[in-house]
Amino acid sequence: MVPERDDVDSHLSNRKAQGQDIVMPARGIAQPRSSAGLKAAIAILFLAVFGGAGYGYFYTQEANADARSAELRIADLERRLSLVGDSAEESTLKMIERMDFNFSEIDKLWAARRVLNGNIDELKGEAARIRLTNEGQDETIAQNASRLATSAESLIGVETRLNTLANELAAATTAMGQLNAQVAELDGLRGDLVSIQASLNSGDSTVLGLAGRLDYVEQSMESVNAYRLQVNDSLYRLQQNVETLQSMLRPAQ
Repeated sequence: MVPERDDVDSHLSNRKAQGQDIVMPARGIAQPRSSAGLKAAIAILFLAVFGGAGYGYFYTQEANADARSAELRIADLERRLSLVGDSAEESTLKMIERMDFNFSEIDKLWAARRVLNGNIDELKGEAARIRLTNEGQDETIAQNASRLATSAESLIGVETRLNTLANELAAATTAMGQLNAQVAELDGLRGDLVSIQASLNSGDSTVLGLAGRLDYVEQSMESVNAYRLQVNDSLYRLQQNVETLQSMLRPAQ
């Protein structure tokens, strides 16, 4: 039997209605939530990466600035050390020249002392001859006695000055040895600076230890300069004493 057209249409209508009543399971309801969480995690990860990169860049720039500042200070200290070394060398040469001059002046003083001793002996002999020749010439004898006393006092003054000069020369010699030790210490500090510069150039991360070393170098330089000024002042006073002694000996000669 062949169904009628109305029956076929009714059957198709029922099938479509049943198809519309079928509801698919909700498998994708949780998908938007997981996608949003993933995006948030990725955003946080990117922010952390960018933040770490920014902090690393800032720290690197700060470290580079500290390294450049340290290199500038080291270069300035090397220049100052060079100047101090040259000044110390020049002071040492001047000290040697002054000591040679003082030794020559001491030789002259000893020669003057021998001359004074000869004059004293001559005055004694002359006084004896005058006393034997004419005992009535009391005035001449008194003058010769006064000259003899003056010469004796001059001789005592010369001997005192010679002893003082000997002590001051010994002190100057000791000071010169100490100055040479300071110069040797400066050479050691110069080598230390060279090693620090080499460590900086090789990329060593010892920038934090530079501040103490640089302060120690600056204090050493100030100590050497103060000691050099003290030695120069001592030599200047020694030179003044020698010149004073020479001025005292000229009238006697």
